[in-house]
Amino acid sequence: MKRAVIAAAVLALAGCTVVNEHRAPPADWPQLEVTVEETGFWETQEKCGRNVAEVILIGPMLGCAYINFDEMRCRIYLWLNNVLAHELLHCRGYDHYGSSDLRDYWETWKKENQNVQR
Repeated sequence: MKRAVIAAAVLALAGCTVVNEHRAPPADWPQLEVTVEETGFWETQEKCGRNVAEVILIGPMLGCAYINFDEMRCRIYLWLNNVLAHELLHCRGYDHYGSSDLRDYWETWKKENQNVQR
């Protein structure tokens, strides 16, 4: 659970810019159960890890994907629906350009859970 919170924070703090659709996700990326929750402006900021100062200085989050490999789930929180396709790409394992956060998170999770039966 702690790792899931860290992964969500990493995605939220990085801010969703452009997803690298040219670099395939890991071949063994699992199919995650996806849920989408439309949230209000401030609830989205809270769920996506942005505080008031960051909203003022950096700008608001439009949405974020919260991946939890322990539950094999990807929760998407949206303030604006126009970022749904972008967040779904995160659920499928796509990172932002120049980032390997999701790939690294998956590889770490596999190593830490290699002996766990699912």
